[in-house]
Amino acid sequence: MLFVIAVVSVYLASVISPMDSTADSSYVAAVYEHKVILNPDPRTPVSRHEALQHMQKNLDIYEEQAARAAQQGAQILVFPENGIHGFNFTRLSIVGYLETIPNPQEESWNPCTEPERHNNTEVHSHIFRFCDGKKALLSRHLAVSESNHI
Repeated sequence: MLFVIAVVSVYLASVISPMDSTADSSYVAAVYEHKVILNPDPRTPVSRHEALQHMQKNLDIYEEQAARAAQQGAQILVFPENGIHGFNFTRLSIVGYLETIPNPQEESWNPCTEPERHNNTEVHSHIFRFCDGKKALLSRHLAVSESNHI
């Protein structure tokens, strides 16, 4: 396991008014890398249930490390690309791992308060729940689909 904590200057002028004193603030960021628990046969399609069981193993590690990073003062936490589900999938074998993320320009959705509103959002909702209340931003890579059709 590797943790790198750094102070990052973030320019927020596009989000915060230029008159706001927080427009150019510093934040503590952490970058976490771990040996991803991989699907032993990523080219074989699995059910959504099997994919969730697999991803939960990596999510458990994410949740533990997010708590450790927050205890060390991290406000932004970056996880590895494909760290939740792994890699080497085919177009068909990744389907069970895909999350449906609605277009934010078409609707407003909070996965913490409405986890059942959309199908196949369990991982997304889980991540939001373990970050909720920590005042932290979590960056993660998640396989998503705009619809259930590939």
